[in-house]
Amino acid sequence: MSEELEAKIQSEREEALATLSEVVDQARYKSLGDGRIRSPEKERIRLKYLRVIISAQDTRRKILADKELDELQRRLERIEEQQAKGGKVTV
Repeated sequence: MSEELEAKIQSEREEALATLSEVVDQARYKSLGDGRIRSPEKERIRLKYLRVIISAQDTRRKILADKELDELQRRLERIEEQQAKGGKVTV
């Protein structure tokens, strides 16, 4: 994978994580914080916000897992390169 493509993917992941954090914060505020919906008729709205939190957190977890896998892949490639050169392996 080219460095340019890796940088673009990393940038898009960071942007997605920031956006998801904002979504979670807003939904948490609306459902659990001072912005809580107190009207019994609007309880379903609160539940929808809670679903948004769950969905956003799941998406964040997947993005972070992808980032971790990419980092492990880069480390493995460096190790393999060092071994191919006959050098000492440092991680």
